[in-house]
Amino acid sequence: MSTRFDLYVARSSWLHRLDPRTKLGFVGVSFALLFLSSHLALLAAYLVAVHLLLWAARIPSDRIRWLWRQMWPLTLLILLLWPLFYPLGQPVLWAFWRVRITLPSLLQGLAAALRVDGLAFAVFVLLVSTDQARLVQGLVRLRMPFEWGLILAIALRYLPLLYSVYGTITDAQRARGWTAEQGSLPTRLRAYVPTLVALVIAALRLSDTLTLALAARGFRPGHRRTTYRSLHLRRTDWWCLAGLGLILVATIGLRLGLDW
Repeated sequence: MSTRFDLYVARSSWLHRLDPRTKLGFVGVSFALLFLSSHLALLAAYLVAVHLLLWAARIPSDRIRWLWRQMWPLTLLILLLWPLFYPLGQPVLWAFWRVRITLPSLLQGLAAALRVDGLAFAVFVLLVSTDQARLVQGLVRLRMPFEWGLILAIALRYLPLLYSVYGTITDAQRARGWTAEQGSLPTRLRAYVPTLVALVIAALRLSDTLTLALAARGFRPGHRRTTYRSLHLRRTDWWCLAGLGLILVATIGLRLGLDW
């Protein structure tokens, strides 16, 4: 698979050496922290901490910029629409007819945008530092059925691959003079039919190859699988899990005690 679509970055950092279950715990605690808190300082501090974590793990900056490029349209959309649909509180900064823009609504929109970005980066930390095979192995060790873990691994690997195949097909069609940006909507939809047919054929060939590969490896649903390298929680993992637990308890305490 092209590295353009593979989020995993092979490094020998401490983050990569952590057990996948520890990083899944980080994602869970991050989700709880981001949903329990609406304080701008905490949300911004979380994003800064995640960037420092990625920097310490020697994740290339172009990968981080790639995620920001994917997130900025949604972030901008939240910042623009939230004050329009949730005009709560005072003072009113701008009003026209039934549209009111208030300072609390702007701050709530900023908090929602930071929360969504934080959720994306929490999952990004997991995917960028965990090999897909180890991720599935960690999920199986957490009592997920192996077949479900295999489906997740196939989705993580082949859905981006199909997207890259689609890009290759459209580039080849454009080189032959194919245009789909002209005419009415039905005309443009009909213009995409040859591309979709080629994509379906490529997907069927890929599924056939995948079926043969699974059969060659002796995959049989319902049978217990063994692993060459089993996962073990080391001392570092236990310390990280303990720290995550303390962060979660502190967040709940701030939420209930100080209403943060």
